[in-house]
Amino acid sequence: MKRRGKKKLGVVNLILSPILYFSVAAGVTTAVAMPLAKPLMSSVELVVMNEPPQFDWVPRDSYAEVAVEELPATNDLIEPAPLDIPAHGERYGQLTITTAGIDAPMFFGDTKRELSQGVGTYLGAGIPGEGRTILVSAHNNMDFHTLGEVKIGDEVLVNTTYGRYVYKIVNTRVTTNVDTTAYDFARKDENLIMYTCYPFDMLGLTPDRYFVYADYVSGPQLDLAF
Repeated sequence: MKRRGKKKLGVVNLILSPILYFSVAAGVTTAVAMPLAKPLMSSVELVVMNEPPQFDWVPRDSYAEVAVEELPATNDLIEPAPLDIPAHGERYGQLTITTAGIDAPMFFGDTKRELSQGVGTYLGAGIPGEGRTILVSAHNNMDFHTLGEVKIGDEVLVNTTYGRYVYKIVNTRVTTNVDTTAYDFARKDENLIMYTCYPFDMLGLTPDRYFVYADYVSGPQLDLAF
């Protein structure tokens, strides 16, 4: 009876040990890889859909409450009001590229909710005026469907609740959805990176991304230490 119990215990260990080992290994791998791949992989969000999604969610639209023509557009340092700093899910601006026919609302966050409404801003990067890399994305069958029409030298206009910004397109690139060299969050100068799924007319999961890079030209710099 005792021997049979030991035998049964050995069989259980034989079955459970590989499962336990695999679970631990998978957890460690995910923990190491996720911070690197998150900006590009977070988009189950950027998986192309056959039709624009429908959500009951209504985001806060603080941008609609401002008079754009009165917003500062100089390169001066400004102290934003606490309410100017966007909250997760909030619409805080409008992104326009006239040459590509793009004129889309900008949201703070890049989950499925934000991308169903317009252009999403990756939370791990910056916002206009912070003086660092800004990473934004939108669906290729929605607001960034014509992103491939931009040319080097075109201007990107970004109006926010606290200022007006201009960026100049300097480069474009097609790469894979796990290529972490496509962006650099360590840069010490302000720059805007826009991306979407590629090819533009592909329906379903696409392995590639189309990137557009733009350098800062003008717009108020935020004094976030105020």
